Amino acid sequence: MSCNRYVAVAVGALLVAGTACGQSRPSFESLDKNSDGLISIQEATANDDLFVAFKELDKDRDGNLTREEYAAWNK
Repeated sequence: MSCNRYVAVAVGALLVAGTACGQSRPSFESLDKNSDGLISIQEATANDDLFVAFKELDKDRDGNLTREEYAAWNK
């Protein structure tokens, strides 16, 4: 494989990685499936990153995320 081909592959990989990192997080509304104004742990399973962070984000430990708690994660 030529040097130019290695460079092209490396640049392509960086572009893909940059696109993945630049993706925005889902809106509160899209996760709040039952429209009760809260995101439950069950609703959070729709997004792996949110599910992993859920316990830390749930500051009042009520098992739901408010808009404010979600906003802390969705900066």
